[in-house]
Amino acid sequence: MISYHIIGVMSGTSTDGLDIAFVLFEFDENKKLWTHNLLHSKMYDYPTDLSQKLKHAKEINGLSLKRLDNELGRFIGETINQFINEQKIDRSTIDAIASHGHTIFHLPNEKLTLQIGNGQFIASTTKIRTITNFREKDVVYGGQGAPLVPIGDLLLFASYAQSFLNLGGFANITHISGNQILAYDICPCNLPLNKYATLIGYPYDHNGELGKSISYHNEGLVKTLNNLPFYAKSHPKSLGAEWFENNFSPLLDIDELTAQEKLKICYDHISEQISLNINKLGAKDVLITGGGAKNKYLIECIQAKTSVNIIIPDTLVIDFKEAIVFGFLGALHLANQPNCLREVTGAYQDSISGNVYYP
Repeated sequence: MISYHIIGVMSGTSTDGLDIAFVLFEFDENKKLWTHNLLHSKMYDYPTDLSQKLKHAKEINGLSLKRLDNELGRFIGETINQFINEQKIDRSTIDAIASHGHTIFHLPNEKLTLQIGNGQFIASTTKIRTITNFREKDVVYGGQGAPLVPIGDLLLFASYAQSFLNLGGFANITHISGNQILAYDICPCNLPLNKYATLIGYPYDHNGELGKSISYHNEGLVKTLNNLPFYAKSHPKSLGAEWFENNFSPLLDIDELTAQEKLKICYDHISEQISLNINKLGAKDVLITGGGAKNKYLIECIQAKTSVNIIIPDTLVIDFKEAIVFGFLGALHLANQPNCLREVTGAYQDSISGNVYYP
């Protein structure tokens, strides 16, 4: 039995905070089976100034972006130190930190993806070996560099359901049939919902109450959104903030519409795209995680358009699944096993991705 104690770290597109999970991963060499045990977990808010810098990171020059890369790396390292102290974790038992970083650019067709959060700063601040930059190698190999969570669905969570829907900044799905795995991004999700909730005066739409409270529908605009070329593409495919800003948002930037009406259009569009893909895959059950799993109205909208059995797991799985899986990518790296699958990303080969930094 091979075992690794890993701290997995996830920073999502919405910049709402840093998810940290301390996980024991074990690999049975005879059964070729991975298991995991979530030992400790916590979400830490970003300081307001750092959150604002991350939200506007695309607009700054190269020198400022490098400074932000270092600042975020230092913050991640210091926050991990705080987490270790709060949870009373024996530092000597930690095999590695595996940090996703914060995505700034994702343009896989140009073989370009950038997640900041300097790995050397994390390693030197915590005095713990650190693995970062899990997407770039796959992109260089011709893949999308995304989604990366499906390998965790396949090897850690397959007993939960046949399909897995993550409702983060973007919605992505994993579908498992036997030993075959299919995964891709579906559509924007919390990114537009948070955007229009913010314009109304809220950081996000709690339980979908803002969307549910308005009886407005705009079939024409929903149809226009549904006709975006991305949706007709075959997988593998992935989305980035650039696509959202250049292709999605301009279609809703209409002065005659209120922010709440735009929000309602997004609910109709998102639920339609998600249910369409669930139905197309023929899934019997789907496990939903990510922040959107707590949005009761969004789940109701999806359920109304599909007969699939929707499973909402416990809060720890909802909140920390991505941090767990990025910790798992670190464990696979240490075990010298592929952590990025070509059948998911479209690369020409599987890869053991990630850069390793030492204190």
